[in-house]
Amino acid sequence: MASVVVERRGPKDDEELFRLYGDVFGTPLADSSRGRWRWQYLDNPANADGPEIWIARDGEALLGQYASMPVRLWWGDAELRSSWGMDVFVNAAARGRGVGALLFTTWSDNVEVALGLGLTPSSYGLFKKLRYDDVGPIPFYQKVLDARAVATRRLGKTFGPFVAPALRAALAVVARERAPVSRGVNVSRVSSFGAEYDALWDKARVSYAMCVRRDAAYLNWKYVAVPHRGYDLLEARRGETLVGFAVARQEDYRGTRLGWIVDVFAHAEDDGAQDALVSSILAEFRATGVARVQCFAMNRSLGRVLRRRGFLAGGSPMQFCVRARGSARAPLADLERWHVVFGDSDMDR
Repeated sequence: MASVVVERRGPKDDEELFRLYGDVFGTPLADSSRGRWRWQYLDNPANADGPEIWIARDGEALLGQYASMPVRLWWGDAELRSSWGMDVFVNAAARGRGVGALLFTTWSDNVEVALGLGLTPSSYGLFKKLRYDDVGPIPFYQKVLDARAVATRRLGKTFGPFVAPALRAALAVVARERAPVSRGVNVSRVSSFGAEYDALWDKARVSYAMCVRRDAAYLNWKYVAVPHRGYDLLEARRGETLVGFAVARQEDYRGTRLGWIVDVFAHAEDDGAQDALVSSILAEFRATGVARVQCFAMNRSLGRVLRRRGFLAGGSPMQFCVRARGSARAPLADLERWHVVFGDSDMDR
């Protein structure tokens, strides 16, 4: 390990890193990463001085990298410099030399709060070995809109249609939608995020113990300028006042139309705004033939709204580990007031 150094990636390293990425993950994933690279690493409004990508080198040989997504993080009662850990890989010849741990430590030592979301088993094990705080998994919610389609997908065309009525009846009991609490809130589609979203962030952030800064610059980068996804954007208003927004999308997944609620943001205690946004998304999903809706939501208040709309909690694969530098640990005692969803980090890529 004495000859291994970790440093910030430079432009001269691009081609070798893409080649190494292809060796580890395969050419299709390397090509996909290259296609979104500028958006993901150069256009991020939280970038201060270029991509926050750390590389391990032994002489002229590149051994691996740890790429991160810098963000401004509301953490307790202040905004801190933070980042999501994302693409980490190590050359096969360098494994077992502690290169991965060195990359992890260098990354976390250069931010105030290091965030690891949606971890692979190997990364999760390394996070725990390095004594990151394990705060996951992120709660996962599902709602069936088309019992016949879901039953047919699971049981086939012979048995699915016969089971569908029983599934529909069971869901009417265990996943009953309760009366809405969103009177006075109007929801409409938007194509981008204007200056009002900065004011919404400033007002709503104090209701969370932890949340990535969701101002106009971040939202337009994350959900409008993104080159590899198309999103439906909705905003909620009381009269003329903006009180929240939501992000959703649909996809065909193994023969089933799947709907994702990617983000819902409002003041954490504004059940009316959150309920109106979720209800509007569900109405659009029903109109377009979505069979099942999925959502990750760490915040207690949003989880309450989802359950009111008939979502059921299930097992979650999204592990989450955090390291806060110095004494900035207070939010770790208030996890139910954290706001983490599928749209955070690079989970929806």
